[in-house]
Amino acid sequence: MAEKTTINKSAKLKSSYQNLLQEAATLFPKVDQKLLLNIVQFETTYGDWEGSVLLKVVYPAGKDMETKKEWIYKKYQRVSSVEENRTLRFKAIRMYTEEIEKLLSEDSEIEYITGSASLTPSDAYAT
Repeated sequence: MAEKTTINKSAKLKSSYQNLLQEAATLFPKVDQKLLLNIVQFETTYGDWEGSVLLKVVYPAGKDMETKKEWIYKKYQRVSSVEENRTLRFKAIRMYTEEIEKLLSEDSEIEYITGSASLTPSDAYAT
């Protein structure tokens, strides 16, 4: 009987995780799910996490990337670099899920956001 309970618990946990992934994809369809879940994990596990994230913001081909770079600089006081003529890459602090949501709402031209979150700001600057 204990084995059946364990299987049910495992199945429930996996089902809950799949539901979380689906909800994350629905709420943030333009955000890399691994990045999003890492940010959520750090936000909820470490109350003093500083939101250290290396972001890659992808735009449609042909956009004026210099204007986008200026906008990112004004918004986050971070200098971004252009990759592949359509992606801005920059290191951000205080980039929480709410800020990702705000970024997407303020610039509807963003196609996709990816990157990586790290525990400490010094880790973010090592990449």
